[in-house]
Amino acid sequence: MRPQFLCPLAIAISFIVAPVPLTLAAQAGAVAELQSYSLPAGPLEASLIAIGQRSGRQVVFLPDDVKGRQAHAVSGQMTAEQAVGQALQGSGLSLRVSASGALSVQPETGVLTLGVSTVNALSDQESAYGPVSGYVAKRSASATKTDTPIIETPQSISVVTRAEMDDRKSDTLADALGYTPGFVSQPNGFSRVADDYTLRGFNVGSGTGGVLLDGMKLQSSVYDGGIEPFGLERAEVLKGASSVLYGQLSPGGLINAVSKRPTDTPLHRISAEYGSHDRQQYTFDLAGPLDEEGEFSYRLNGLWRDSDTQVDHIRDDKRFIAPSFTWRPNEDTSLTVLASHTEALTGLTPPLTYAMTTYSPNPGRKIGRDDFVGEPGYDHFNSRIDTVGYLFEQRLSDTLKVRHALRYYQADVSWNYLIPFSISGNKLTRRYSERQERSTGWTSDNNVEWKIDAGRWRHTLLAGVDYYHKTYDTHRHISATVPQLAPTLDLSTFAYTGVGANTAPDSGWDIHSRQAGIYLQDQITLDDHWVLLMGGRQDWAESRNYSFVNQARTPRSDQKPTGRIALLYRFDNGIAPYASYSQSFQPADVANPGVAGTFDPIEGEQYEVGIRYQPPGANTLLSAALYSLTQTNALSYNSLTAQYEQYGKSRSKGLELEGKTDLTDNLSVTAGYTYTDAHVLEDNVASNVGKRLEGVPYHNASFWTDYRLAGFGLPQVKVGLGALYTGTTRTSPTITERKIPAYTRFDARVSYDIDEHWQLAAKAQNLTNESYLSCSTSCRYGDERSLIGTVSYQW
Repeated sequence: MRPQFLCPLAIAISFIVAPVPLTLAAQAGAVAELQSYSLPAGPLEASLIAIGQRSGRQVVFLPDDVKGRQAHAVSGQMTAEQAVGQALQGSGLSLRVSASGALSVQPETGVLTLGVSTVNALSDQESAYGPVSGYVAKRSASATKTDTPIIETPQSISVVTRAEMDDRKSDTLADALGYTPGFVSQPNGFSRVADDYTLRGFNVGSGTGGVLLDGMKLQSSVYDGGIEPFGLERAEVLKGASSVLYGQLSPGGLINAVSKRPTDTPLHRISAEYGSHDRQQYTFDLAGPLDEEGEFSYRLNGLWRDSDTQVDHIRDDKRFIAPSFTWRPNEDTSLTVLASHTEALTGLTPPLTYAMTTYSPNPGRKIGRDDFVGEPGYDHFNSRIDTVGYLFEQRLSDTLKVRHALRYYQADVSWNYLIPFSISGNKLTRRYSERQERSTGWTSDNNVEWKIDAGRWRHTLLAGVDYYHKTYDTHRHISATVPQLAPTLDLSTFAYTGVGANTAPDSGWDIHSRQAGIYLQDQITLDDHWVLLMGGRQDWAESRNYSFVNQARTPRSDQKPTGRIALLYRFDNGIAPYASYSQSFQPADVANPGVAGTFDPIEGEQYEVGIRYQPPGANTLLSAALYSLTQTNALSYNSLTAQYEQYGKSRSKGLELEGKTDLTDNLSVTAGYTYTDAHVLEDNVASNVGKRLEGVPYHNASFWTDYRLAGFGLPQVKVGLGALYTGTTRTSPTITERKIPAYTRFDARVSYDIDEHWQLAAKAQNLTNESYLSCSTSCRYGDERSLIGTVSYQW
């Protein structure tokens, strides 16, 4: 492959950047703490926020102290201290600089009381890669690959923090993201074995490359197993076409899971759980510095779970451990090594036709949500996932930074189950499915970030190259004809008979693929209000597919430029409207067994307008977005025929609303609503044109609140309650023409802090034991009610 020019959008960036006086960047590097300010006279609170954000320094103040006060205009090149001092002129407030470098604003005759102060969240020490206090993250790197305030990010993004995951006691990544607008997952019976989701109506599962870990692609196949949420610091959802920085992706967007990392302060926590289905789980999370100077630090977290499930003979056992180590020889250099080992010992709840479920009005025997229709000792899903890699960052000057990241991934899966085929009387006919799979992946991302200060104009330039090499070797023996079928099961007695010999041929394949890309991005800020985001990318992709059915080798090669352009305006009152256009590109690295030829690449484009509101001084973020997202050359897998199918064109249009707030020290709330109008525009089957996309509801809504009962004299008690509403969906006509009913699921949690070390907690998922069904090509039941009790100790 020969390198070619970036797309015209990327080339245009160079013309915008070219006129910038580069001498100013050199001057900024020479005077480390000088920044350019151009803030008009106005509300003092807004000016202090802007100074903290501009300088990266911590600004601390009491809201009551600054309320109603006016700031003096701040103009010129100066330090953060000088800027705050200029803003305070005539306000009756004074500035104090703490030993840690924090800028404290207080009455000239008063004393600052940190015990009741509000630390301004926009200018505190939160990092896009680190922990967040509470539910509201203010910074993220998923949309830009730079540490950027979310309020200045002109694309829809949702962040689930560690605090929110802990309060809802998330056991799967699907649980962690379940309250996120625009996100839809299959029931936990499937999520135990795969991270397979839709965003804005389109599949973004791990098989699409849409599930990332620490900003880099992870898995080669959707069936390698899932990411363990206990090992995460946060989970971020970037919605819509986003190939400009990450390459091959589904149009729906991506999920970026951010690993727990070493800490500068000691952290020690262990817990034990017991709950429904004889569940026993033990976790530990240990971190801190290894030396007095803080040059070396570590983190070690792990989980051990033994559990049954609502379905007999299907377990939910998990083993997970993730060590990490950071070396920080100076303030400008850091190297973090991350590794993980995950074992999942479980089983797949098999796909059903709608007629086999209790929701079908057709007469005849049905399969209930607790029925096991496989064979004990045969049905299993055992996976092992290992990762090791590192993240390196070097700040060469105050304006120039380089990053290099590398990771190796390996997964081995043994997966057998019997597929329900047909019911005649009380007899269930079943098909064999036996799979042995091995996946590997090498991924690397390297970029340079250069900040240029040109007075009213500021640029954050990012240039990088990434590479992903993956292999996927899958051996599949799936019976399809009568002589190959497994023994029947009597549904009136459930007397298991064992299995015979599976004579089905190997219908698997071996895929080797390479994906490389170069990208260029410029974040341009004018007068601390306008933000113009422009980016371009060129991708190259190659793959070789070897079929075990006919020994055919199918090579393919694709290349594609993609881009993004977006504009945002940030008002002083915390409102930030934006508009954006972005593209996506995804090679179709699959082939049907015994069928010649390959599929065309999947492409997408998105138009989005949105608005965010972050009230000054408050720990609140409100977001709204309207979008139109079009996908061409989509693929779907038909589990009944074991074949992939490509259809023409589909479009998703919708509205997403999201609110997150730590309203007080005792009350946190997250809420969301989604309207998704996703339809097929073109299809090789004429009857499908105009129909809704499978498994995508028109309406989704969520609400979760967590409240500490301090107002009732019980500060040790914390209660949480949530509700998830999923509207009606449709599936393929081969399943049913009927709508899949809507449902609402309630979750709850209560905790009691015995003292500063001990905590007791209890969680109920699906509190009312709602029965619901999820159908997309095939159908699965949702999980019934489960109760879990936890005791934790920290020191």
